[in-house]
Amino acid sequence: MSEKRTFSIEMEVPYYFVNFTGDIRLSALVDMMLLTSEKQLHEAAADSSEMVKNNGLGWVVVQYHMDIKQMPKLGQKLTITTQATSYNKYFFYRDFWVDDEDGNRMVDATSAFVLIDIKERKIVGAADRLDDKFGAEETSKLVRFPRVKVPADFDFQQAQHIGYYNIDVNKHVNNSYYFDWMVDTLDMDFIANHQISSMDIKYDKELNTDSQPLAFAKLDNTNNKSIHWIKNGDVMNVIAQFSWKDK
Repeated sequence: MSEKRTFSIEMEVPYYFVNFTGDIRLSALVDMMLLTSEKQLHEAAADSSEMVKNNGLGWVVVQYHMDIKQMPKLGQKLTITTQATSYNKYFFYRDFWVDDEDGNRMVDATSAFVLIDIKERKIVGAADRLDDKFGAEETSKLVRFPRVKVPADFDFQQAQHIGYYNIDVNKHVNNSYYFDWMVDTLDMDFIANHQISSMDIKYDKELNTDSQPLAFAKLDNTNNKSIHWIKNGDVMNVIAQFSWKDK
């Protein structure tokens, strides 16, 4: 069995990655993680642009679980690391973690990816398409992520516009935009006084330029949680749960 390989990049949080409180936006945090995995995949000619160009395939994330001890802030120097951990017939599992410049752990995340045929919009076997799996272990097991249920009602509802800038090389809305849409449903005073401590998200159905998404949110103030979901008509596209703590 080959050794699981890690890959790291160092970044300083720029002003355009943060919100009005100086904390990094959740979408920007995810983007930094994905940039790290893209750079590792590039070493094997298997990053997003190369897979689309050479194979007509695209990487699509289907689930994340993230624990946030401290949200990175403006100007903070970070080391973002990723490691491909395991894979089965369809899913490729990858971990991420973020440390500050003193080596203190700030964020841990687990993710599940699939490969899709861009034209057919169907999942294909990831294991058969990758020559270099970066030491990930083959397994028949599925990684179980926490399940999030859609509430019976909602506190907030907001229509979202999809523009050309939302569409990525896989020809669908880039998954990072969902985080901004979800957080945008919450009151600014709530954002100013709270920080996300954990996050679970599951992507069910992609959005494209013909979609007309509605973002919903339900607050559970007793347990400091919020549930967010986005629908296109009657179709559920994505659902997430955020746990919050006071700043």
